[in-house]
Amino acid sequence: MSSTRQESLKSLIRRYQIALLLILTVAAGIGGLWSIFWQNGYQSSLRLNGLLVEAQAVRGDLYRQIKAIDDLNSPRPDDDYWQRLYRIDEHFYRMRQYSGTAAEQDTIARMEAAYALLLAAMNQIVTRPSGDIDREAAIDQWSSGDFEAAYSELTAQVAEQRDDLAERMHLWTRMAPWLAWLPLVIGVAVVVWLNRRFVRGFVRPLEQLVADTGALGRGQLNYRLQRRGVAEIQQLADTLNAMAGELDQKRGELVERERQAALGALVPVIAHNIRNPLAGIRANAQMLDRQATVAEIEETGADIIDAADRLERWLAALLSYLHPLALDRQRHRLDTIVDGAVAALGGRLAAADMALDRTCSEAMVEVDGALLEQALHGLIANALEASPPGSTLRLVTSIDDDSAEFIIDDQGPGMAHVPDPQASSPVPTTKRRGTGLGIPFAYKIIQAHDGALDYLVGHIGGTCTRVRLPATHLRPPSADI
Repeated sequence: MSSTRQESLKSLIRRYQIALLLILTVAAGIGGLWSIFWQNGYQSSLRLNGLLVEAQAVRGDLYRQIKAIDDLNSPRPDDDYWQRLYRIDEHFYRMRQYSGTAAEQDTIARMEAAYALLLAAMNQIVTRPSGDIDREAAIDQWSSGDFEAAYSELTAQVAEQRDDLAERMHLWTRMAPWLAWLPLVIGVAVVVWLNRRFVRGFVRPLEQLVADTGALGRGQLNYRLQRRGVAEIQQLADTLNAMAGELDQKRGELVERERQAALGALVPVIAHNIRNPLAGIRANAQMLDRQATVAEIEETGADIIDAADRLERWLAALLSYLHPLALDRQRHRLDTIVDGAVAALGGRLAAADMALDRTCSEAMVEVDGALLEQALHGLIANALEASPPGSTLRLVTSIDDDSAEFIIDDQGPGMAHVPDPQASSPVPTTKRRGTGLGIPFAYKIIQAHDGALDYLVGHIGGTCTRVRLPATHLRPPSADI
């Protein structure tokens, strides 16, 4: 395993959560900044407007206060004068409340100082109307003194701040469309980036893992899954690889045990199947001890050679059956295989005084000829031994659609029970030298060739043994093996 720390699915999901939180935070932050900016701009606008309104009110009330001096001869002329005085004080108080900078506070202080000088001069005129106070001098001091200069400076400060605020508002207004799309752009970028990481780290490795497990499902237990993606996928791949390795080992052990068991089961079958060829060889050899003609010797020698060759083929086929996936399939005429199985009986038909009724066909099959010949020989031998002396053994081959059929019809007492096709253990037998393995062996051979073996009631009593095999297209007899 790699020593580097692998990213887990949990951390990948956490990244998604953090990204979502980041997008929401950016959106909320931009919205909050926008709200704070507009609120500050609105408050600044209100403050500047209020400051300018109060400054204008001070100037207006001061003008009316000076005008009231001209009405000193009217009844109670000083009432309006003193009311204006109180209002001007209130306006100065509000101006100080609206001021936001040190420059504004200094300008307001200068206005108040200039107003104080004017107020002292006007108070002398009001309190001594018949005196020698120069009214024109007081009015000139108002119009040309520091009050108007301070007032002009204050209005200039307010106008400058208004222009600056308007410029900032215009800038924010132009930036508003871009700022509104910023969270979406950031969100899309983050989602695309995380989606690529998610696909590369989880989706594709998971798809590859599912595809690779198909190889394990098909029995390729030596196949190893790739370690890719997040830590959980890699851990799953490691677990499946370990499981496949253990299953492969167990399967090898099981196959070896089954091979040994099959070998043990085949030993009695081999002994049973070679008994007849050996008996024929022995009988022919005994005949050579007698005085015989050259022709008889040649015929007997040919029979011995034929029996020995058949015995060799059978032994080789039985040993190859220990590896059932390696059947030596070739095209044969079914009757040729049946003839070989009958020939292996030697003189047993004549010894039992039995007749053989053969019906042939042009059925062609693609099989392991030696193995199938042994299986059919065992079935024919069973029917021969079950039939009474003087009876007829009927052997029929036929072809129907894509199936080739071989029937053994005997006149025996019938079978006490139908054998189980899946059984691998010997079946009960009443024969003195029987092993009980002939029928299971025949089942295995025929099933290995995708065929079927059935036991039915015979047409004239006894047992009808039917073998069905996949048929191939007809070939000329010269192609037979």
